[in-house]
Amino acid sequence: MITSGEFPGLDLPHIDASSPLDGLGPVELNHPVQDIDGDGILDTETTTGVEAMQVWTDYDHDGLADHVTVVEKDGDYAAWEFHHHPDGTSGWVRTDHGHL
Repeated sequence: MITSGEFPGLDLPHIDASSPLDGLGPVELNHPVQDIDGDGILDTETTTGVEAMQVWTDYDHDGLADHVTVVEKDGDYAAWEFHHHPDGTSGWVRTDHGHL
């Protein structure tokens, strides 16, 4: 199960390619099942819903997602990275979007 790091134990809200992810906060990956970067450590969970698939990856292995990509059934997609800003705040920054 993937949960919001700010609200442990609660499932994430519906996320699609147009979601702003403002205020989402860190996202915990409790049971990664894929090794997306090939380093031998499980770092990725994939969630699916009726309209979209989300791929959550923890590149630095701290238990929190660093990257998420969403692909919708209609071909819309978007990607975000979790950034720690110099002013001490943190949040998701969209790094890519489009249509396949």
